[in-house]
Amino acid sequence: MNVNELGFLWYLQSSSNMINLLLKYLSETSEDTDLRNILNEMYEISTYQEQEATQLLSEEGYKDTPFFREDDIYRSTTKLFSDQLIIEILKHITSNGLRPLAIQYVELTDYKVKNFYKKLLNDVIQLDFSLLKLLNDKDLLQNNSFSYKKADERDGKLFKVASTQQRPLNAIELANMFSSLQCNNVGVALCIGFSEVVEDMDTKKFILDGKKLAYYQSATLSDIYRENGIPTTTGLEAHVNKVKESPFSDKLMANLIMFLNPVSISNLQNAVVSSYKKDHIDSLKELIKMVEDYSEKGLKLLIRKNWFNEPPVSNWSHK
Repeated sequence: MNVNELGFLWYLQSSSNMINLLLKYLSETSEDTDLRNILNEMYEISTYQEQEATQLLSEEGYKDTPFFREDDIYRSTTKLFSDQLIIEILKHITSNGLRPLAIQYVELTDYKVKNFYKKLLNDVIQLDFSLLKLLNDKDLLQNNSFSYKKADERDGKLFKVASTQQRPLNAIELANMFSSLQCNNVGVALCIGFSEVVEDMDTKKFILDGKKLAYYQSATLSDIYRENGIPTTTGLEAHVNKVKESPFSDKLMANLIMFLNPVSISNLQNAVVSSYKKDHIDSLKELIKMVEDYSEKGLKLLIRKNWFNEPPVSNWSHK
């Protein structure tokens, strides 16, 4: 097993260890039977992921204890999120899991590990289909209709116009920006919910900064859409319930925010490379830099509070 397998397996083990607790809590508080069935399916996949990754690492001599434990869930019956918001959270957790699985799979050379990844990819893809069907069945799918023109129907040639001339959004840019917009809408709701129940003041400030950042990103992307005549939807924060006592430890909430943060960066980066408009590229790069700066603050917070689950490091870094 080389460093690729070791690093990727550690990522699977650590992330599923955290997500398992969240899924267990969401299953306890969800009311819809169909949603609960998907949560149970997701929990089974994530549990298998953690256990198998732990076993493969153990066979190579790497042993580690779970970073998160049952006592990181304080009150399993306190319903912080509505069922609709739970579905949106699950969608983003799934996308955040599927993307690295696919990227890491192509780098693997160990047959046993690669076969494990193959099964996970198939399971998570099926889970993604189940979530899509649930959203569609519940009439919750954010599927706005966008008008478009084929290349041969446009006036003039796109790449012959002056660089300063107004250009419409292209379909690839539009799709990636919309994914980032949806991600930030979920981020706003999560940060609002967590900020109401977190106890540690440093963590509260970090989460409130995350709320401001997600609001700003959503507003910036919405403005670009509106300038191009495209409607957008927000308002998931309305699906956060008012509760007096926290269902989670501060450590778990801070790490969950950091876990979901990369989703926005990936979507924004894809939008940058697919855009033909300099003003859009500049705006998107600014948003990426803001997310990077926020991630740096989060990392420093986790280290300062001793909440950072440090990954394996190479020998030379200790010298």
